[in-house]
Amino acid sequence: MAQFVFKLRHNISLEDDAKLAEKEIQAFLPNASLESIANLESLSSEESFLSKFEGLAAHTSYTRKVGVQGYKAFASLDSLLTLVRRLSFVQTIYCIVEYEDQLCSFLKNCKSVLGDVLHHEVVGENLLICAIPHFALIELSDVVARRAKNAIDTTEKLQLMLHGLLDRSKNAKDLKIAEEALKAQNTTSHLSHDIHYYKAKFFPRLVRSTLNICSQKLGGSNHQVIDCFSGSGTTLLEAAILGMPSVGVDIDPLSVLIAKSKIEILQIPSSLLSEEVSLILETLQNKKTQQLDLFAKNKNALNVDPIIFPKWLMKNRKMSQEIADELISEIQQVRSSIAIANREFKDFFQVLLSDAIARKIKMRFLGTGVGRFSLSFTQKSIPDSFKDSARKYICSLAAVEWLKQTINLTFSKAHVVNGDARKLDPELGLFDILLTSPPYLPAASGRESYAKARTPSLIALGMKTHEDIDMLVDDSIGSMIDSSIDTDILLESEKNVVEWLKQDELRTIKACPTARYFLDMREAFKQMLCHLKPGAFAVIVSGKQSTFYQFSTRQQLYVVQSAEILAEEAEKAGFLVDSMYDVQLQKANKNARPRSLDDYYETLIYLRRP
Repeated sequence: MAQFVFKLRHNISLEDDAKLAEKEIQAFLPNASLESIANLESLSSEESFLSKFEGLAAHTSYTRKVGVQGYKAFASLDSLLTLVRRLSFVQTIYCIVEYEDQLCSFLKNCKSVLGDVLHHEVVGENLLICAIPHFALIELSDVVARRAKNAIDTTEKLQLMLHGLLDRSKNAKDLKIAEEALKAQNTTSHLSHDIHYYKAKFFPRLVRSTLNICSQKLGGSNHQVIDCFSGSGTTLLEAAILGMPSVGVDIDPLSVLIAKSKIEILQIPSSLLSEEVSLILETLQNKKTQQLDLFAKNKNALNVDPIIFPKWLMKNRKMSQEIADELISEIQQVRSSIAIANREFKDFFQVLLSDAIARKIKMRFLGTGVGRFSLSFTQKSIPDSFKDSARKYICSLAAVEWLKQTINLTFSKAHVVNGDARKLDPELGLFDILLTSPPYLPAASGRESYAKARTPSLIALGMKTHEDIDMLVDDSIGSMIDSSIDTDILLESEKNVVEWLKQDELRTIKACPTARYFLDMREAFKQMLCHLKPGAFAVIVSGKQSTFYQFSTRQQLYVVQSAEILAEEAEKAGFLVDSMYDVQLQKANKNARPRSLDDYYETLIYLRRP
């Protein structure tokens, strides 16, 4: 048996994440007694072997400021391989075991399987090991890639960072690179997770730890994963890294394109992307130096369709014809430039264009049910945002290549389809794990307008015209389309919500779509059950509750226990509710919840098919 000490990532800000880390470690060590550590420095005298690791490899460097800093346990040394490859929240793993001659072959196997992420010493009769988990390295690699000049610079800095993390170097440059990576507060944009701005997307660590916990409970390997509200594809990418083949389904064609590109771009060599980016940016620069009115006069020559914004967008007080013309000109510059791209890069560059548009044109629907929205524009132009992203991804792919070589990073297959969670294709097959986050209650989030906020991108990419843009909104879960709903078939808890909305003068317009939301989710749960193997897990991530506030005073008027209602609907469909786990989220963007003064929680609803 070996003694393990797990140091948590220092940028874990909320205690619920530390608890989730504990659940994940416990899933991998089900027979171990896990002990939390409030102060890692206190272990210096108690666990003297830790003092052998110095610099950034020391157990006291870059620890969490408050709350639990780590965990310790006794377990088989063989578990080290899985722990290094799979743990989500741990910065460093330390362990000590009595040294035996056969451990030489174990260490050799570790290097072969895990790559060069271990530092070990034999001290007296003990073997001491310090290891950097793969996901810690994957997340930190993004910080380095963002600050690198090019692909070569990325690779060189990543190697220096690894030397610094494992205390193999005392060089000030190596240590500075490693320290800058460790200081980063946001490390959830690794690999291609940030390929497109996406409102209310999954947190990768939450997804990863949930997949780990479910897979360990199921036993075996090669578990098949499905996300029937796949959005930007976070579940698919994290499943791919974990070696789990996956399928994603989403009703929004732009989301499907984003998720598909997020997976596919990781297989492209950085050298090929660099060549393609150079050609496109050169073309884009030539377009920029031309007179803008040439775009209006020579649309046929540019071989791009005209862009027309819908009337409701043009009526906004922040939008003028002059602003619209400038935006359209910027979009056309990029569209005509990426038209020359090779076929294998087309989707990727389309997504980068859409992302640049989403970052330039900020639309936030107010959730009033009558189509009101705020509109603003950022200073950076669409071509400049596009160029920055294209150059950044050269470094990102260089980081992927370095990870493939250093830690044997591979990706399982992920397939994305355009479809409706209420009517899944029977040909999709059966799955072991379903992990998804359905649209939240439209009465609380304004979900009915998420797709509408993507209008400029959908039009620019030719997915919708200014005339049919509303159709996607009408097809969404809990849409605002005007039709009657039989409220008698609702659950009692759902009827109470709908009746309260009907009585509120400002919110009565949301009563019908809220009832529709509950019934839509009922159909979705039926479909989920049909696509899971017996004994399979379904984990639904939902807002714990939806709260209605008095507009002027922010006083709570009515609280909807959203997660409990969804769990009740899941049971009605035939699921067994295994457990429900609340996780507090840090909402840095106050605009996302402008009337809320309380903490925000998501609930992980663990379901199981009998």
